[in-house]
Amino acid sequence: MVRELERWQAEREAQRAPPCECLVVRVTPDLGERIALSGEKVLIEEIFPETGDVMCNSVNAGWNQDPTHVIRFPLNGYCRLNSVQVLERLFQKGFSIKASCGGGVDSSQFSEYILCRELRHSQSICSTPIRIKQEPLD
Repeated sequence: MVRELERWQAEREAQRAPPCECLVVRVTPDLGERIALSGEKVLIEEIFPETGDVMCNSVNAGWNQDPTHVIRFPLNGYCRLNSVQVLERLFQKGFSIKASCGGGVDSSQFSEYILCRELRHSQSICSTPIRIKQEPLD
């Protein structure tokens, strides 16, 4: 019985997914395009350095209820990127889409994407800045 338990434990450990970093991107088309991010603050600041000051100084904001994570941070309120540019930047930083969903009716539609990258990828990403064309949002 002990050998069987050891074999079972070894199988479970072999199947375990490597640790990863995750972000959720929510896109809603109302009043233009709204892009919201949920995830660890440090990770969002690493990928979108334009948000650094806002994350630190917005204590009473509805998206800032936790000292380490944000929920539905209004990204395009602080940097001028559309949803394609946001996803492109995440792909360039080693993320991949693990799941997505969407829904809604008429004027209240949304799309959500769960993106992850393995922790070992984050250490090997080059430090060369990636320039993404920013266009004004009307």
